[in-house]
Amino acid sequence: MSLEFFRRHTPELLIAFFGLISLVAVSGGVGGEAGSFLFASLDVALFVVLAMLVYLAKDRHPAFRWAAGAWLLVLVAGLAFTAAGMGIIAIMPVEVLEGGEFDPETFDLALAAEVALLFLGASAAGLASLIGLSRRFRGWLARYLPFDPDSLLHTVALVVILAMILIPPVPLLVIGGPPFLSPQFLDLLLESGDLLADTVTLNAYTLFWTLIGSFFIAGACIRRTPRQTLERLGLVRPTGKEIALAVAAALVLVLAFSFIDPALAALVDWLGLPVTDEDAVNLLFAGSLTLPGIIVASIAAGFGEEVSIRGLLQPRFGILLPALLFASLHAFQYSWDGLISVFLAGLVFAYIRRYSNTTTSAITHTVYDLVLFAMLMVGVSF
Repeated sequence: MSLEFFRRHTPELLIAFFGLISLVAVSGGVGGEAGSFLFASLDVALFVVLAMLVYLAKDRHPAFRWAAGAWLLVLVAGLAFTAAGMGIIAIMPVEVLEGGEFDPETFDLALAAEVALLFLGASAAGLASLIGLSRRFRGWLARYLPFDPDSLLHTVALVVILAMILIPPVPLLVIGGPPFLSPQFLDLLLESGDLLADTVTLNAYTLFWTLIGSFFIAGACIRRTPRQTLERLGLVRPTGKEIALAVAAALVLVLAFSFIDPALAALVDWLGLPVTDEDAVNLLFAGSLTLPGIIVASIAAGFGEEVSIRGLLQPRFGILLPALLFASLHAFQYSWDGLISVFLAGLVFAYIRRYSNTTTSAITHTVYDLVLFAMLMVGVSF
């Protein structure tokens, strides 16, 4: 087969590749490190498949347009179901989760109402995200953002962005706290020593798949050469001045948020909203609190999130929507004060990306997280 064949059929090959590894990962047919590596691909596989269907809709048969639409609906429904499921686990009685047996006496009307609200809220958020399919809405939004309202790729991306902004906070709204900090989740985490031990490798695998997925979604080997894709994502070789700027900005952020975070917590508490439980957060990150762990976790978050959010999305959807998405992705682990803090940090990373490049914002993000993790590891706090 010629190189031209692979270039022309890259979307189909990627759909087959990511579809296959997703099936293998879900089936559990491969164990050990290889299984963990494949399982980490699930974070991006569905989005890559969606992007490839959209590319095919433009260059191949119109039927791919319908396939992309159907896959988009499946993806939004999956996000809604996952969010509702996380919320349900967080409110289920511990004995049900541990024993796997349902006792009708533990399931009262209040619990049933919360379960119903979780599904209703997640479904409503998913349906609300479909406003991105409205040409009138996209036309209005395009007056403020540099995306093409008539592009199928940008339309699909807008719906996904809206879904990922609106859906994850639903459990926080319904159950009054982030699911990952619930006693149920923390008990499951602490009982699974393997999960804590595998945190370092899982972060590394997730970073690998996030970068690969971002490259292909940006059109690598389809509409752009690898070099053009790097330029599209804002990835460049940083200068010494940019590295110094990134490190200095990260340290200033650490200092600034040592004052901002307590103020946000006090404000949120005064408003009667749940405040992030710092002790529970420490338990959640316990698996990363080793020297290799904090380095890998910081690089994975810094480069993975910056490339996929600031590099991939910001040039088309501006600063605000990707920053809201960035904050919303943390809604399973932080309460409202934490989400506001993440949003504000995201705005800083966004402006660094705008006035320099993604590499600089990624270094800033990485150093910022590294300092915070290091402080957490040695038990230092402001």
